[in-house]
Amino acid sequence: MLLSDHDVALFARISGDRNPLHRSPGYARRTPFGRTVAHGVLAALATLDEQAPDAAGVTAVEADFGNPVFPGVRYRSDTLDGGRYWLLDGDRTCLTVRIRPGAPPGLDPLPVPPEQSAAPHTIADLPPGTTVSGAYGPDGIDALCERFPAASRLLGRTPLACLLWAGYLGGMRLPGENCLLGRVALRFLPVTASGPARLSYTARVLHTDHRFGLVSIGGEITADGEVVAEAEIEAVVRTPAPLATSAALGTHLNPSTRLRGTSAVVVGGSRGLGAALSLALASQGCEVYVGHRGALPDSLRADGDGLPGRLHSVPGDAADPGWSGEVRARVERAGGRLDFLVCSAAPPLHTLGLVPTDLDRMDAFLTGSTRLVSAPMAGLLDLLEPGRGRCLVISSAALREPPRDWPHYVAAKSAVEGLVHWAARHHPGVAFLLARPGMLRTEQTNSPSARETAGPVEPVAARLVRRLMAAGPADGVPRIIGEDALDAVPAGR
Repeated sequence: MLLSDHDVALFARISGDRNPLHRSPGYARRTPFGRTVAHGVLAALATLDEQAPDAAGVTAVEADFGNPVFPGVRYRSDTLDGGRYWLLDGDRTCLTVRIRPGAPPGLDPLPVPPEQSAAPHTIADLPPGTTVSGAYGPDGIDALCERFPAASRLLGRTPLACLLWAGYLGGMRLPGENCLLGRVALRFLPVTASGPARLSYTARVLHTDHRFGLVSIGGEITADGEVVAEAEIEAVVRTPAPLATSAALGTHLNPSTRLRGTSAVVVGGSRGLGAALSLALASQGCEVYVGHRGALPDSLRADGDGLPGRLHSVPGDAADPGWSGEVRARVERAGGRLDFLVCSAAPPLHTLGLVPTDLDRMDAFLTGSTRLVSAPMAGLLDLLEPGRGRCLVISSAALREPPRDWPHYVAAKSAVEGLVHWAARHHPGVAFLLARPGMLRTEQTNSPSARETAGPVEPVAARLVRRLMAAGPADGVPRIIGEDALDAVPAGR
């Protein structure tokens, strides 16, 4: 099964689910997924279209969503027993769909203009009893039936419209922008009406779990006062990872002018640990060139304005040698001296396995990861030589305990460490440090389970900047800073 960007755009237009996670590359880049994600209901439709029997009519549909589906990636659909169908990414289940055959309501839902922007609810905004209501009708449903004829024939127009409503409700209204669908269950009831009908709905929050960001929703869809369908929806309400702040950093590293007159380049310096490192260097008086893709967060700019050093925005793709050339030109115009090069960028981290179907994506991840280190090194290491500068590269404690679903990540970090060992041997004027932090609270690891165990970035950044300032002379061997050395940073030093 393969969905295209056109499929996602078509589904968004017809269903009304214009959630930016599906439609805005810039927005999606700032999420754990790193790119736009196909709608869960769209992926369920495509799965049914490939696997469902040549039949017509259902009285119930249930879909469970486990892993994201990306446009442009090929997945495998299959049939299970008992009217169940699933979609697989390698050996991982993306979704499971169950149907119950029967005669659905014979209505033809009338189109209704949808909401234009998704509600930005957090889990705190959704106490039990929160209720939304309105009218719903997909606009242009015939185009969706033409794209997925088998699934549309199987479901029928009313169940198809109700399934689209469930995705629209979650992605646009309840919970809205921060929604990740977990489960949709619809039961269709017989009604006396037939033909064109205007559908109305009411949905309410039944239960919330603040610890994991879970919300359970119950709803019903009516036509002319008759209940057409009853719905149960479960979703995760995403909570953005906290951005690094100079205030939090200041409890671990007091501002000073120890690095006044020095300059640094931080690749991947606008988010996560990279942002904390940018602030930490600027807090010591350093002029920091912040490499980033997309816009530099306003909060990072504001924090940088109050520090002894300064942050300089350098947007672009650090894997492109042209980006290093631009940074080099700016450093040379400012005096030509570079004292620190920090490589903290990495591609979005998705679950993969060591299976044949994942090899192309594994290759792409390996190439992208190493280029985010090799390209800046190739373009900037010689600027570090005259002042006997220092290069810090962020690796991972995952090399010591490799996670089952991250073979590509472990391989990439191993390759990067090998490159650093080579560079230390052949750039004797530069001192190299390899950091292996544990799980940190960043957008890349922003899942409900990771939030329970991941640590803040500011203490780690403070420890690393102190190590950079205290690093001894280059000796051809990189210094490895392990997870234990990055725990428990003394305050105010």
